[in-house]
Amino acid sequence: MAPMKPIGWYLKEADSLITSTFDASFESLGITRFHWQVLKNIKDDGQLNKKDYYPKVSRFITATELDDILSSLISREWVMIAQDNYFMTDMGKHAFAKMETLQQEVKEKMMSGSNPEDYNTTVKFLSLIINNLGGKA
Repeated sequence: MAPMKPIGWYLKEADSLITSTFDASFESLGITRFHWQVLKNIKDDGQLNKKDYYPKVSRFITATELDDILSSLISREWVMIAQDNYFMTDMGKHAFAKMETLQQEVKEKMMSGSNPEDYNTTVKFLSLIINNLGGKA
């Protein structure tokens, strides 16, 4: 049996594959994993304030990338902006329903062979690492 790789390798490889798999799944809609995440946050919170949201995702995308994502969502008429807050339009809600189906298919593939306990244990372990190293999980 080959020796285990360092945990960082598994983290980066998993994240890279998650991103590329979601991007491939969403390709027919012309969006990426990060478009999905922005829309999911708008759906869950009812709105998104860029100034409040960006610090939460700044390790994953640049401010320019977030601006580009929001601009593309506005140009598709999936999102509108009012008083510095972004809201999902009816067209956006319809598109999001399609995305949610695609997202669920990828999630099922990704989680195949595991159970909720595996997931919870992994998240707890990663949260412990993050907190031990001064982050906030």
